[in-house]
Amino acid sequence: MRDLGDFQTPPALVAAVLDQLGLIGTRWTRVLEPTCGRGHFLSGVLAGPSPPRQVLGIEIQEGHADVARVAARGHGDVLCASLFDLDLTRDLPWDTEGPLLVLGNPPWITSAELGLLESGNVPHKRNVKGMKGLEARTGASNFDIAEAVWLKLIAELADQRPTIALLCKTTVARAVLAHAREQQWPIAEASIHRIDATKWFRAAVDGCLLRVRLGPGTPDPAIPIFSTLGATAPECSLGFTDRGPVADSERYGTCAFADGLSPVTWRQGVKHDAADVMELTRERDSDAWRNRLGEAIDVEPEYVYPLLKGGDLARIDGSALQRAVIVTQRSLGENTRLLAIEAPRLWAYLTSHAARFDRRKSSIYRDRPPFSLFGIGPYSFAPYKVTVSGLHKSPRFRAYGPERERPRLCDDTCYFLPFASAQRAALAAALLDEPSARDLVHALLFRDAKRPVTKKLLQRIDLLAVLDRAERHTLLGRADEELSRLGGRPGEWPDPLEPLLAEPEDRHSPEFPR
Repeated sequence: MRDLGDFQTPPALVAAVLDQLGLIGTRWTRVLEPTCGRGHFLSGVLAGPSPPRQVLGIEIQEGHADVARVAARGHGDVLCASLFDLDLTRDLPWDTEGPLLVLGNPPWITSAELGLLESGNVPHKRNVKGMKGLEARTGASNFDIAEAVWLKLIAELADQRPTIALLCKTTVARAVLAHAREQQWPIAEASIHRIDATKWFRAAVDGCLLRVRLGPGTPDPAIPIFSTLGATAPECSLGFTDRGPVADSERYGTCAFADGLSPVTWRQGVKHDAADVMELTRERDSDAWRNRLGEAIDVEPEYVYPLLKGGDLARIDGSALQRAVIVTQRSLGENTRLLAIEAPRLWAYLTSHAARFDRRKSSIYRDRPPFSLFGIGPYSFAPYKVTVSGLHKSPRFRAYGPERERPRLCDDTCYFLPFASAQRAALAAALLDEPSARDLVHALLFRDAKRPVTKKLLQRIDLLAVLDRAERHTLLGRADEELSRLGGRPGEWPDPLEPLLAEPEDRHSPEFPR
């Protein structure tokens, strides 16, 4: 059942996990499987050369629970209940004492997906990580049910000092470890062992076995990541700093000086969630635009802007297709009803597709003017931008200038630094191509994430620190190349360069025509 995240663990994977853990009974007298399904882990544990004294399972589906009870074979019991309805310190019928191993494979589904399915299989409603209002509304507070399982286990079982070893997405593993660090929970030891989720579950995500031992002690600040369950040496290590997580601790050590705060604010591109209507294309050497529905578009041209998408930014030659986007606002919340007077052809086009806008599900459009955008502001119309795709695992930074004297806008898969001059954009692009900046990005970037590059990551690149250690001649050579491509005049660089990286003084009123 999809709303239960029902991925039964294949016996071969169970065996590989148990091999990684070693002889169970010699280390742990009790084993708990908090979402046991049909009991494959319980069967594997009891069939091993060193079984524990007692096993307990928890399973919400009655049919699965009945099968799992057979798997327990008189060595324990299976409770048919939701894990989230139980108090793990009080409701578990243990007959024995001793070291506890928590083992299993909790649901691989998010709280947002459960909401769409109108499922009741959710933890009690609350903002688990205390996100602020806008962050919660835009998805930052969305979490996997496996993460809620982890947080409940750690919070309620910490006094018993268990070892917890659960299969989950690697994004969940990082989130759990980061939250535990923030809350100063007693994690004495942790490791991550990658698995092939596509092979085992036909799931197009990165999966792992996260293994955590709770108890006193000072954990290693670098958490080893192993390429497989059977690997004996880690491929890299996960780290945490006061500024956030680090994907590669060793690489980070060489460029940590650049981990600070960007002197210019990174922005995300415009969001509309109506690509069929709002995004346009045209054939080369043609002025005629068509939407994704194949309709020819006749609207006031001052509301149509050249568009850059994430796929454009990843092209090695920096080329972009002939794309455009319709822009209904210059700032967030601007009254779009004025378009009926100022741009009647555009208003007629938009109203003819009003049903498409009404289907937008994101709460960010709620109680907004019709045909509203998000991620729009004066910065969107800056003539020069240094851009990067948020979706690509090997990010490329590239500067762009206007097209046909119109500023290029980015879509919401992109991030950019806005600049009023080609010179400023060229210098920023050259700095982002410095080895220390590239190393920092790759040290912070999690390649398995749905969006590897985020605004939070980009804001950590301190361009002034990079500039301070850069070799000026080499840096300005790259900057001159960028400037030539943007149509500027190379070689005329001020000394010092730092003022070129200052936040624009009048960033609310960039001088560029509609």
